[in-house]
Amino acid sequence: MARDIQLITLVLLLGIVFVLGFFISVMPPQYYILSALFAVIALALDVIAFSNKFYFYLAEPLRKMKGRTITLHAEEPFYMYPSGSAIAIREESEITASAFIKIPVYRSATEMTEEEKLNFARLFARVVTMSKYPMKIAAEQYVINKDDFIDKISKKLAEAQERYTAISSNKDSPRNEIDRIEGELTMWHNLFANVTKSRSQGQMAYAMVSATGASEEEAVNLAIQKAEEAAAGISATLGVTASLARGDEILAFLEPEYVIPPTTVAEMMKKEGESAQV
Repeated sequence: MARDIQLITLVLLLGIVFVLGFFISVMPPQYYILSALFAVIALALDVIAFSNKFYFYLAEPLRKMKGRTITLHAEEPFYMYPSGSAIAIREESEITASAFIKIPVYRSATEMTEEEKLNFARLFARVVTMSKYPMKIAAEQYVINKDDFIDKISKKLAEAQERYTAISSNKDSPRNEIDRIEGELTMWHNLFANVTKSRSQGQMAYAMVSATGASEEEAVNLAIQKAEEAAAGISATLGVTASLARGDEILAFLEPEYVIPPTTVAEMMKKEGESAQV
């Protein structure tokens, strides 16, 4: 559809240029000012017609604009291979598949000395240069979703509270048993308070390799083969166990909603609403 509109626009502009050129050729000499004006218009339309081939995509959002909504691309940017081992993109008859490698990161740069930072940077430089295939290496920092952990602590806290209530209400209960349950209850209270009072952040690093093929299976198999080779080199160089990501682990590198906890999003929206009211 867009290509047809581009071709029609080109033909229409060139047609207008041809008509203006005809008028200029038959116009009497005394109308030289009007001829010059037509010549400038024809030149401008000629430039627009031939630049239309390279810059037509800039006008596409305006054509698709409805109210305040602009649709840049209606198709999904990629789809997950059924096995969950890679993502794939189809462009006409060619398929490009990408596989992802998880790189464990156990230390933060804030915990390293200047010399350790330099050595770590050199190791990553070796990782980048060791592969004979193009490889993307990136790192993401995210807020850890602690909802499940907090829920487990809440259940333990409730169980400890029930035991403490039951044993303290019994006058025959030994003092050492009451003290033990009371200490456990205090522990769960403190743990709950420490976990909920602040956000915890995590970091993950990954590498991405891609391959093209005539079929989906060929492209995915080539991408996985390259990823396995790169994972072996990364593991040997950095001294970690790099492995291939699958399923939702891949989406965590591509889709922000798989990384940001829903509670965090709700908190952000609440704060934005409060600041807007102020």
